[in-house]
Amino acid sequence: MSDPTPSTDPLPAAAQPAARPRGAVFVLMALAVLLPLLLTALMHALSLRAPAAAPGGGPLVLSTAQRLDDASLSPPGSGAAGVPVQLPFFEPAREPSSTYPWWALVRFTLDRPADTTWALSFGHRTAVVVYLDGRLLANSVPLVEADLPPRNLQIGERLLDVSVPADWLTAGGHVIAVRLGAPGPAGATLSALTLGPAAAVEAADVPRRFGLAARLTTALSALVIGTLLLFTWLVERRERLYLWSALQLLMIAVLLSPYVLSEPLLPSPWWRMALDAADVLAKGLAPIVIAAWAPVRAAWVRTLAFGYMAVALVIDPLAAYHLVPWTEFAHPWPWWALSSRLAILGLAVVVGLMALRERPSADRLGTAALAALALWIWIDVSLFALVLPGVVRVSDLNVVAYAGWALWVAVLLHRRLVDNRRREQRLRDELAQQLAARSEELRVQYAELQDSERARATAAERERLLAEMHDGVGGQLTSAKMLASSGELTNAEIVNILDDCLREMRLTVDALSVTDGDLGLLLATLRSRLEPALRAGGLTLDWRVDATPHVPALRGAGGREFVRIVQEALSNIVHHAAASRVQVGTRLCNSGTHVQVTVADDGLGMADGFTPGRGLRNMRQRAQRVSARIEWSRPPAPARGTVMTIELPLGEPGRAADAA
Repeated sequence: MSDPTPSTDPLPAAAQPAARPRGAVFVLMALAVLLPLLLTALMHALSLRAPAAAPGGGPLVLSTAQRLDDASLSPPGSGAAGVPVQLPFFEPAREPSSTYPWWALVRFTLDRPADTTWALSFGHRTAVVVYLDGRLLANSVPLVEADLPPRNLQIGERLLDVSVPADWLTAGGHVIAVRLGAPGPAGATLSALTLGPAAAVEAADVPRRFGLAARLTTALSALVIGTLLLFTWLVERRERLYLWSALQLLMIAVLLSPYVLSEPLLPSPWWRMALDAADVLAKGLAPIVIAAWAPVRAAWVRTLAFGYMAVALVIDPLAAYHLVPWTEFAHPWPWWALSSRLAILGLAVVVGLMALRERPSADRLGTAALAALALWIWIDVSLFALVLPGVVRVSDLNVVAYAGWALWVAVLLHRRLVDNRRREQRLRDELAQQLAARSEELRVQYAELQDSERARATAAERERLLAEMHDGVGGQLTSAKMLASSGELTNAEIVNILDDCLREMRLTVDALSVTDGDLGLLLATLRSRLEPALRAGGLTLDWRVDATPHVPALRGAGGREFVRIVQEALSNIVHHAAASRVQVGTRLCNSGTHVQVTVADDGLGMADGFTPGRGLRNMRQRAQRVSARIEWSRPPAPARGTVMTIELPLGEPGRAADAA
């Protein structure tokens, strides 16, 4: 399985810093491993320091006690004596089902009675019941559960903080009796007792309270950041590093929940099964998360990590279901649990070092160092709490690794989002520049294309105009010249021929001057030029042209084609129809898709079986060039003559109707 996750490097490859020498890389790798080791040793040493008594009214630190084996719930008498022990004290676990409560008797003397409420504070592992001078002061569990073993594995101590009434603290000797219940699989501990004015005790107990606050803060931070990453992954499904990081942080929140919740969420053994499964996932996902944030080209990393989780999620919950103790090394499960976790955390360190060697940077150095810190802290806690219990006092420092990792993931997430934002901005700027350059290139090309198109259109128009002049006016002038030179024409006939040439030329100029497709203007100019000739030919013009919209097909040279069609039709009527009346009209079709132009006469009409000649064929070709349809028909009886209908398309019906 591979994650399609891009590198978190904010710079492109060309802008990356030069590679460091190999010796410097190995120094960074050594620092990533050794500095967390020194930090772990320092934190362990600090956790062993007992609070010191402050002079001048500070709290009493009671570190000497007497152990008395007594199973009763009632405290021993004031004169009872036991074996002297030093606090803090550790009692290793025995058989999980056995109960062996014992009493710790702590004696102290007051020179004067207390004038205010005091506080008693100490750490413990397993259930405790506290008496002061034979009177019940506090109990960590209900008395009926005082001899039951703990339901969960407890690493580190629980804090008991209880108020002591001032009237209980008279001048003279006093005895604090602490009953410790069944220690459970992790053993039992009792720290030194801190007794004094509430403010002084609270000030002396700041480190312990800070630890509890750190666990609560880390649990909530892991929950919030993990949830945020999970929702981020739901949006960016391809970015599976968000999924792995979210699952790991949520599992860390589950692991820290016993320090936050007053009661387990599930009954035994289901709660321990849930915690063991969360521990497996949190550790198994560590190398996958590191490989996702700092991409490492090693598919075997994910294979090993997923393989470990697949096996451990079967074995560990099964052992938890049967309540196998973590310290019962006669059973094979503790060996498996500790060795497999050591291996998977070691794999996380190896992945972090591989990423650091591949590209040394501050973020990869921090990632490798945090992985090493988690490993060293886990070794410290597991060694002295499970393998060698009682050798030294141990605190659960895992919260430091959890808090560091949650904070580091948040930093990496913030950096990734910022880098993505910068990368997107850079890409937008580059695209804007490319778009501007391409737009300028297209503008230049379009301008050149326009110039070329104008030149081509001018040349084509010139060719058409020359052809019109040659075929129309030119032909008539040539014929007139030949006839005049032979003496066959009178002066009046020459004048008529010249008038026809001028009329032809004016029609051509008029048609070329109307280029916007105005049908009404084209017909009006045609009427002004041809009506005198029609009257001279004995024809009465019946003009029924209504307001019409502009016709797209008649734009440009299309108007001249249309004028030639109508001119040819009128010429045919004058020369061949023997008509006395001609009607020109327009009509907008109801559908609004086209307009009809009709030219009708009352002449002889077309004979049956009539074969179109060259003139009519030319008219059809001109009609095709303007996307028009032309037809000839007879008018309804008893009328005579011929009706020519030209159907011109208008394009969009709605626009045509609005224009009309």
